[in-house]
Amino acid sequence: MDYAVTAELEPPVAVSELDALQQEGIAAVLDRHLAMVEGVADDIDVLDYRIEVHPRGASVVLAVDAPSLSSAEQAAAAVLDELIGESDVLTGWAVAHSEVRITEDDFNRRLAEADDELEAAVEEALDGAAEEVEETALDAEHWRERLGSLAARLRAFGPEAFGRGGQPGEGERLAAGALVHAVRVVTDEIFYDELALAVNNATVADAVGLLVLEELPPCYDHRYDSLFARSFLLATAAVAVRLTEPAWTPPRTVAESLGLRLVVNEARVMLEAAELMDWETSEAAFGAFADRAFADLDHEELYEVALPLADDGELETVEQVGKLEAELRSRGLAFDQWFTPRDGSAREQGTHPYLWSL
Repeated sequence: MDYAVTAELEPPVAVSELDALQQEGIAAVLDRHLAMVEGVADDIDVLDYRIEVHPRGASVVLAVDAPSLSSAEQAAAAVLDELIGESDVLTGWAVAHSEVRITEDDFNRRLAEADDELEAAVEEALDGAAEEVEETALDAEHWRERLGSLAARLRAFGPEAFGRGGQPGEGERLAAGALVHAVRVVTDEIFYDELALAVNNATVADAVGLLVLEELPPCYDHRYDSLFARSFLLATAAVAVRLTEPAWTPPRTVAESLGLRLVVNEARVMLEAAELMDWETSEAAFGAFADRAFADLDHEELYEVALPLADDGELETVEQVGKLEAELRSRGLAFDQWFTPRDGSAREQGTHPYLWSL
């Protein structure tokens, strides 16, 4: 049976980050060695491979024909360990982990099944078109009740955060409930996007059909890979949990600010889709919330950043990109600063251990 084994290779501890030239060199070394690999054992073969080198190391996907999942993982780790041992360039590198993910065919099959289910649901909805008006009214009423019940879970703020003063009305309570509901939606969407990026060994710049990560600042869409998606999920979860606590702690990192921004956008979309609040009204309501929630993190600036491009659409020189990166770094907005607390505390303080190595 064919398995897609994803392995992460880490450079020596002394190497904090690979520059562009080092990344190219590591990719060439890995490609040269992996191209010579054929059989691992009598019943295990390496069919194909893909390589992606990034500043923190390298991701290698091996297509392995093996009798079992565990043997595929062991074979992949053995191939990479041998490769590292034979190359002087890779001295000190190590295989961080090796695990089987679903194959691309499996992923496409699941998408096809989901499409079939969606098509059946659409046909069923069309069969009941004569009752559309009544059903819409019932649906809106359902969401009004549902969001109203969720509003109380937004303990860090309460409905008054969505108004400009005075006693909160139904609109403020619906906005509060929609924010709580949006947390679950965005969380599910990040899980989906991470799977899509991992299976295809892609970044947001290469992928199509993603649900939510495409809404992040486009200037770094070539950096949003599956590892980033997992890290971003944890940052979003951290700020979401604080929404349910008695006292509010504003986003401590750029990633947390962007995660909260996605939740706010989803809440507004949901309210409009359920015909409970139009876009203009929700803009005012969530603008009032943003004034209280986001503190002084200027994450919105990232959406105005444009990477310098040449006439052929390729990135301009390293010097120009480096200059832009330096400007972002001076404001704490460079990509490698997204998971670093902006309040001056130690990076590990109050941060999930998974993010410490970023």
